[in-house]
Amino acid sequence: WSNSDHWKWATEPNSREKASFLKENILPMKEFGQLKFTDSDEFDLFDFLIMNGHTDHQMLPVLNYKGKKIVFMADLLPSVGHIPLAFVMGYDTRPLLTMQEKEKFMNEAAENEYILFLEHDSVNECCTVVQTEKGVRLNRTFPFSEI
Repeated sequence: WSNSDHWKWATEPNSREKASFLKENILPMKEFGQLKFTDSDEFDLFDFLIMNGHTDHQMLPVLNYKGKKIVFMADLLPSVGHIPLAFVMGYDTRPLLTMQEKEKFMNEAAENEYILFLEHDSVNECCTVVQTEKGVRLNRTFPFSEI
């Protein structure tokens, strides 16, 4: 699943992101009918958030499972090492916007006990966060199979 704005961005990338959006990797998804688009907030299969700091119109899927929200963090939070607000990826196209989006989301995640699924973390699959006097921090990590 993607949205048409991000697909356009990916298939016509700027010079900064060109190495991330290799046409030989992404075009076959569409050519073989595996890519589907949603551009509506009224989408029945799952919820999603749109973030624009790392790259334009990046989707973060939000799944409701066993009374919990599981959020696929993509590049907004690649690893537990990126939980502190100022720790963003050097590859972000708009790091200050990433920080704004991240602050808002992480406060919500701590308040609502979201499960954060970490795509890029080589050690930790999932985590939860908690609000502290220093801001949002790691609460605990666990494998996806524990959910």
